Amino acid sequence: MKLPQDRTLANVVSLVLCGILAGVVIAAAAFPAVGVSGLTAKSASDSFSDLPAEIKIPPVPQVTTLYASDGKTEIARFFDENRRNVKLADVAPVMRQAIVAAEDNRFYEHQGVDARGIVRAFVRNQSNGQVTQGASTLTQQYVRSILKYGATNDEELRLATEDTAGRKLREMRYAIALEKELTKDQILENYLNITFFGNQGYGIYAASYVYFSKPPSQLTLPEAAMIAGMAQNPTQYNPVDNEQFGKKPALDRREYVLNQMVKLKYITQAEADAAKKTDLGLKPKSAPQSCENGNTAYGFFCGWFLDWWKSNPAFGKTRTEREDNLRKGGYKIVSSLDVRMQKAAQQEIDERLDAGSRFATGIVMVEPGTGRVKAMAINRKYGIKKNPGGKTYPYTVNPLLSGSSISPGYQAGSTFKMFTAIAALEKGIPLSNTIYAQDRYVSQYFGPCKTGGNRYCPKNASPTMKGLQTMSSAFGESANTYFLPLEEQVSVKAAVSAAEKAGVEFRASVDLENKADAQTDSTAWGSFTLGTAQVSPLDMATAYATIAARGKYCAPLPLKSIADQDGKQLTELSTPSCKQTIPQQVADAAADMARCPVGDNSMVGISCTHPGGGRTAASVGRVIDRPVAGKTGTTDDNNAAWFVGFTPNLAAAGFLANPDKYLDSVPNTQIPIDATRQAMNTALQKLPVKQFVAPTSKLAYGIRVTVPDTTGDSVEAATNKLRDAGFEVRLSPVRESSEVGEGRVARTDPSGGSDSTKGSVVTIVVSNGEPPAPRTPEPGGDAGDQIRDQICSANPDLPMCQTEGAQPN
Repeated sequence: MKLPQDRTLANVVSLVLCGILAGVVIAAAAFPAVGVSGLTAKSASDSFSDLPAEIKIPPVPQVTTLYASDGKTEIARFFDENRRNVKLADVAPVMRQAIVAAEDNRFYEHQGVDARGIVRAFVRNQSNGQVTQGASTLTQQYVRSILKYGATNDEELRLATEDTAGRKLREMRYAIALEKELTKDQILENYLNITFFGNQGYGIYAASYVYFSKPPSQLTLPEAAMIAGMAQNPTQYNPVDNEQFGKKPALDRREYVLNQMVKLKYITQAEADAAKKTDLGLKPKSAPQSCENGNTAYGFFCGWFLDWWKSNPAFGKTRTEREDNLRKGGYKIVSSLDVRMQKAAQQEIDERLDAGSRFATGIVMVEPGTGRVKAMAINRKYGIKKNPGGKTYPYTVNPLLSGSSISPGYQAGSTFKMFTAIAALEKGIPLSNTIYAQDRYVSQYFGPCKTGGNRYCPKNASPTMKGLQTMSSAFGESANTYFLPLEEQVSVKAAVSAAEKAGVEFRASVDLENKADAQTDSTAWGSFTLGTAQVSPLDMATAYATIAARGKYCAPLPLKSIADQDGKQLTELSTPSCKQTIPQQVADAAADMARCPVGDNSMVGISCTHPGGGRTAASVGRVIDRPVAGKTGTTDDNNAAWFVGFTPNLAAAGFLANPDKYLDSVPNTQIPIDATRQAMNTALQKLPVKQFVAPTSKLAYGIRVTVPDTTGDSVEAATNKLRDAGFEVRLSPVRESSEVGEGRVARTDPSGGSDSTKGSVVTIVVSNGEPPAPRTPEPGGDAGDQIRDQICSANPDLPMCQTEGAQPN
């Protein structure tokens, strides 16, 4: 009689195992059906001994957890398999007993393979005419899982999971070898950590939370018996989602495990009976993962972290590989995010604008000298929920705070004057450099002018800014018509370079085109200094943090520490990446200048406003009782509003704009100032008070020399005179009416006879040959001399009041 194929295979497998391990040679004669296999106990034994005795134990996928900087507050989890390994000591003893009772009664007696169990299973299967009982020990089951997780291709995976005698032989050979390398407790611990218990419960730690919302150390007898019963068939015994049979299969299986525990004398019959009477007591807990399902208070930080990880070559060759490593690596990541600072920033945002507004307002905080991002708050909700009425808010996963090619940021307004100032300071133009700020300035740059013509011609926000300004006073008042001619002196190319060295990244296609044009065309992108480029709050906080750190740029970093699944600290991955991109003395001078807008005073006595002018954010200095600096920024028609503030140990950028409609005027330009000021004040409470470093005399005042009077000279002659006196020369693109003949020098800026900084630019204005219309004379060189005389009469020891020969270096 020919046995069915599956029964024949079962007989073959059983006989081979028996012949090898128990010496049951008689079985070959007792069950002649195996003769068709061509296998004998001898040949099977030879094959068995030829198998390798060592098995490489691969790391199994584990959950990566992202924490706040306190190491306790969980932000999000990332995983393919919800697993976190635990020590056997952290598993309740009753759970250890239950899994042995359920899967391998003789676990502590055999040496990896249970010969008696094989014979028993063989006889039982023969009597039933089918495979109804297996004989795999707990060690063999662990080996099977090792081979599956260690498979590097489809063929290895097939060999690890196929139902063949060959697979059984490999498992047995490795199990015997493994028992020589590991203790029983080590094998049991590994088995509990690798086994799938259903419902995203990979390993005992996850299973304990998935079903009972508690750690495995706290499992009770009925809970442990139920979980142990799941190991054999997580689908059939599923107590949470079993539409066909409900909880009955899980209850029946639990009863079986309890009975086995009684047989092994792990528990008494009375204890088993009491456990059987209890309900399953399920307290299922879902296992959400990734940023959109994590702690919503930190969603935008989490989203930026994930993008940072996937962009970092240290974590893999491709973005896909890096994300795969994150989801399988079992890392414990302590992030840079400070819970206290985040709460302070979010509270100030929420008080001023709710999530239902079409406008977005947010704050990013960065630590100077490390680049660690301490807070990312915004009036949006990070998530993929459907928004009402087809709107793009309040739910979104767009990187509104960190920027991307699809969300490049917002026009930053006058905060960009900082980069023109840095470029000027790098050229040796000092903070005291004077330029007469007109009501409206017609520049050399091509662009539309509201008064007509094709030359870019911005005006100031207030007529009070008109007059002779220093770099510091113009920054304090935000005088546009000072920084346009200053930009002409240093070039847009140099200002763009300064921004990039500080940490600004240009992402918008129009900005990238303008940047390319400015590399070779001196008339391109004149609006750069007034902040028409789109940038992210993270960029601006990072850039001003570079200044706060005395010119040391640190790449934005979301990590405080990171450890692998074995607890090894990977310090090289969490170490700040910093480099000196701006000279320290230049950054010091820029920081001194930036004290002017917020109500602080220059450390070297330079006035922060010109007569009649006012600071743009004086409230910041009144509230924050320590050295502080910063800059406000608004755009034409108030399409965006900004404030970027900093101390030596904290930088913060706040903004207000409509992310979907850049030409939408914001409701209140004061919001970024107020929110950022208050958030910084709270965040700084537990940080030490640190002082800025005073600028050098050379970058504060330079060397003062007299500008030659060139009125009426030819352009060539005037140029030679000015260069001989130590100035650089620029020719104004606009000619003016004058008493002198056409083509001759009508005037210079600064004017002839006034003092200016050696090495700075003097602009020659040429006559158009027409007589000037009668008008009230504007203050020029004489007014400048009067301002300087007034300062020097009160402060005769200031460097700017010394002659060239006595001027300190």
